[in-house]
Amino acid sequence: MAFVLLPLPVVMALWPGLRGDFLFDDYANLPALGAFGPIDSWQPLLLYLTSGLADPLGRPLAMASFLIDAQGWPAAPGPFLRTNVLIHSLNALLVAVLCARLLRAETALLRWAPFLAAALWALHPMQGTTALYIVQRHALLAATFCLLGLLSFVAMWRAAPENRPVFAALYVTAGAAAVACKLNGLLLPVLALALLPILRREHLPHGAPRPWVSGLATLPALGLALLLALQVPSAVAGAEHLRDFSLADRLLAQPGILLGYLADLLTVTPASGDLMFNPPPVPSGPGDPRFWLPASLLGGAALSALALDRRAPVLASATLFFLGGHLIEAGPVNLELAFAHRNYLPSALLFLPVAVGLAKLPVAAPLRVALGMGAVGLVALVLHGEARLWGQPRLLAEVWAQRSPASERAQVNAATWDLWVGEPQRGLARLAAWRPSAPHSAQLALTLLDLECTTGAVSIATRAAVRQAVSQDRRGVALTLSMVDTHASRYAACIDTAPTAADLLTAAAANPHWRTAANQRDLAFSQAYWHAREGRIEAAAAALATLPIPLPCGPVLRGAALLAEHGAKADALAWLDRRFPGCEAAAAPAGMPRAHRWLRHRLGVDARERAALEAMISE
Repeated sequence: MAFVLLPLPVVMALWPGLRGDFLFDDYANLPALGAFGPIDSWQPLLLYLTSGLADPLGRPLAMASFLIDAQGWPAAPGPFLRTNVLIHSLNALLVAVLCARLLRAETALLRWAPFLAAALWALHPMQGTTALYIVQRHALLAATFCLLGLLSFVAMWRAAPENRPVFAALYVTAGAAAVACKLNGLLLPVLALALLPILRREHLPHGAPRPWVSGLATLPALGLALLLALQVPSAVAGAEHLRDFSLADRLLAQPGILLGYLADLLTVTPASGDLMFNPPPVPSGPGDPRFWLPASLLGGAALSALALDRRAPVLASATLFFLGGHLIEAGPVNLELAFAHRNYLPSALLFLPVAVGLAKLPVAAPLRVALGMGAVGLVALVLHGEARLWGQPRLLAEVWAQRSPASERAQVNAATWDLWVGEPQRGLARLAAWRPSAPHSAQLALTLLDLECTTGAVSIATRAAVRQAVSQDRRGVALTLSMVDTHASRYAACIDTAPTAADLLTAAAANPHWRTAANQRDLAFSQAYWHAREGRIEAAAAALATLPIPLPCGPVLRGAALLAEHGAKADALAWLDRRFPGCEAAAAPAGMPRAHRWLRHRLGVDARERAALEAMISE
């Protein structure tokens, strides 16, 4: 009965957060809901489901779940948040059931330990950053299917030989569904192996299913290790063009970051669920104590878990589960250094040893229950307080800036809110200290430019800082160009002192970190847009002419629409005649992007869009 009631306190604790809003990566992922018109037939549905770009497989199942909340864009955030909270509540129930199945052989003394372990996990304030950040639906659903897969694995372990294929099939199906939500689903075999210290204690009348474990867990885990090793070259190249740290820096920082995650999980700090955080110091090399000390501690914990798996099986499984759950996002992949939501699934068993230890305390049973419920009440109160912040986006930005004074991202986010609410002087004061410490941040420099423009004039120092930052930023050209395009209208307030869009694009073109084909394509389109907007059609056409041949059909149609929109209809038709033939042969990244390109061709989408555009131009 207690298991069935577990979702109730989870929903109650997170309820204030349902008044929240879209944040950051939500705006990069959710507009696909409106990219193909109303999703009212199978064609736009297929186009939408294959349009994901978050990883090579596109996360189609997680994307499909967003259709529960909206079938177009823009949309209201409330339904998305409600669905996230319900999925998290379901995951709390699944964690409780998994813990109960793992402790099946224990005495009645431990019957309430699974509920306590799941409640401490689900109500931890760190989970707020997953449940109340809409785009983390990917992580929520991947965890759901991994937990279902683990329950199938446990059932397969204990089943009679003739029933094992059924549970193995359920395990494989759940794993495939998890991967279709997020590539972290590939960790299911590793997490299954982490349960073995607990499962191997039991005497099974039919014997342990060793061949099944090898086929379903051991061999896939080795395959995952090989896959991660193969990611190193692309991760090195990606970090060079997108990050202000190298892949080596990232790997050196991870042991300290993982220990920081553990500290936040075990001390229940309110800030543990912040999206913004003070950036961890990157060790200078393997000899730096900031690397070898946490690396030694984590390595020692892993070896101890393997050595003590029979004497302390619950602690051993929880340790291996946590470390194994971080193998991808703490490994050789091109991601940010740290984010709290990466702990969502890895921490699922972290509180099981705590609950078992509390259940075995040599004190009266009522006192044990009181201690357990007191711990649950404490984490629930902290999570509820954090959810109230998430429900007030302006206040949330201010609190994040205060909690993370060394985070450039937190300060820029808060300064952007200052701009939106008409308090530019406050934003300028907030960012003043950051000008010398982040000279290569285009986001910070352009935010300063917007703030100063709102006051009527841009200083010489800010003009120079903007040009320098745009010419040296290495975090990707898309955000910079988006800020230039979106905020350029504000420059009218300081037209005589602000750098022009042409100035900024010239600086961007000189950026040595933005020489990839995709970045150069974005730059060419932005240059063409501004040339056309200012009436320089020949210059706009010249900018488009620099794009490679063959060019994908989408950019070809975009270029024609740009020229036609600014009155150059003949140029637009000529551009289509030159560039559209053969556009379907342009290379597409492997995985879901290539499948999406094939589907558009198969359905004749690009040909229809060309015909519609030509008809509109010819009117």
